[in-house]
Amino acid sequence: MPQYFYYGSRGLYCRKCIKFVSEQKLENKLKEVDSEYFLSFNLSAEQKEISQKLSELVAQGKSVLLEAVCGAGKTEIVYETISLNLKQNKKIGFAISRRQVVLEIAERLQEVFKNIEVTAVCQGYTSKTSGDLIVCTTHQLYRYRNYFDLLIIDEPDGFPYKGNEVLQGIAKNSYKKSVVYLTATPDESLMQQVMRKELSYLYLSKRPLGNKLIIPKVIYGFRWMLYLVLIKKINDLIKLNKKLLVFVPTIRMSRGLYFLLRKYYQCCYMNSKSTNKEEIIEEFKSGKYQLCICTTVLERGITIKGVNVIVMFAQHIVFDEASLVQISGRVGRDVNDPFGCCYFLSTKKTEEIDQCIGRLERANND
Repeated sequence: MPQYFYYGSRGLYCRKCIKFVSEQKLENKLKEVDSEYFLSFNLSAEQKEISQKLSELVAQGKSVLLEAVCGAGKTEIVYETISLNLKQNKKIGFAISRRQVVLEIAERLQEVFKNIEVTAVCQGYTSKTSGDLIVCTTHQLYRYRNYFDLLIIDEPDGFPYKGNEVLQGIAKNSYKKSVVYLTATPDESLMQQVMRKELSYLYLSKRPLGNKLIIPKVIYGFRWMLYLVLIKKINDLIKLNKKLLVFVPTIRMSRGLYFLLRKYYQCCYMNSKSTNKEEIIEEFKSGKYQLCICTTVLERGITIKGVNVIVMFAQHIVFDEASLVQISGRVGRDVNDPFGCCYFLSTKKTEEIDQCIGRLERANND
């Protein structure tokens, strides 16, 4: 678009891309690394099969879409592929849309790959940008032009990567050979690439122990009635000493509901404007709060043991099929407690709610 371009001292610039220009030189020296990884558990037979197929496809120089239901262990499945490529001194990137998930994944990978250097690169963590394995936000990929032999992109259908031509272009320019997409909810664009045979396709419909996905219970009513239902469900679940995520459609509602409920419950709230996201998540996980009111900022990429979920006003346009699937996927992820409750509170029936439940039921029947 013409309005995005202007002439500067060095020629033609694009206003959308200028913030991603990097003059940083990266370390390109190859070094031998110990690529062995250590797991405190065994992969399921299904996970091992998908892991082996993924390694074979990447070894052939193929790019892959790995669709796996929420809680199926997508990250664990790519460990073998990462290990084999590290053994060959390949440069590997692991890109994620959201900063707080970058830090969590980087920590997990460092625990598993104990003998390599895992580097997290995101806002506030940019003083070091090289390492044996780079974990970064998709925004930070501008630093790595034509750098990675293998790029793994987690949740490419999530905000802000989905539909963002600039971020997608930067990602495409950062790898030389193969890209692996990991998601539970591939969008139409990814599936079209599969149909055109630009991507190989792998699918895993089961969680590690074969536990069924939690099917949300939908409660319909007038707006005022849903507030009464919300209070009752909060009381019921907190009596069971369970953590609870309440998803709301807007930032304003997250604040308003928090100020209403904080008088009666140990609660916190989080949205895209929160400046201390990592602190809020850690305090919620540790049990300081029973209840967290949040927007879709927590719909994916986070695991909280024993958590239950309520979606308030699930009919809202912000809750599309993928969002509702991801939100319900927060429940039942703990192998020691693979149960829980998920409620959709809605003023009306919607196609998105029906599609979400249909997708989950089909996965359970596969």
